[in-house]
Amino acid sequence: MKMLIQKWRGDISLEHNQNMAKKSVIARSKKTPKFSTRAVNRCFRCGRAHGYMRDFGLCRICFREYANEGMIPGIRKSSW
Repeated sequence: MKMLIQKWRGDISLEHNQNMAKKSVIARSKKTPKFSTRAVNRCFRCGRAHGYMRDFGLCRICFREYANEGMIPGIRKSSW
């Protein structure tokens, strides 16, 4: 409840803070793993592991934000 009130008041900037991975998790994933199958792809912007797109190196959330801003060349919103 407190978080909702802070969001409503504008105390917390909503710029991708809720989807950020912990710094310890990001640091752990950068280490070379004991076995090659344990390597985890992470979004270079926020560190998210799920919803990762290999072609762009971004998670689905960051991809959508970058695409809407026009930061990814050749990608635009579809309409039909």
